[in-house]
Amino acid sequence: MPDEPDELILIKSLFLQMGAPDEQAETMAYQLLKRAEQIALDRKISIVEAVGILLKQVVEAQQGS
Repeated sequence: MPDEPDELILIKSLFLQMGAPDEQAETMAYQLLKRAEQIALDRKISIVEAVGILLKQVVEAQQGS
């Protein structure tokens, strides 16, 4: 995808490292960022904090925690 935001590229690369195919990694990264925006608004926290919460959940789920 041309002109991807840096955040999308970074999160997509994480999903790629976790073994997701390219197209799926991009979709998951986009969905994670959209959900982070919702969480940030709902909880009145920064988008960075919301992304951190979601990425922690992703890593924990991938590790089977």
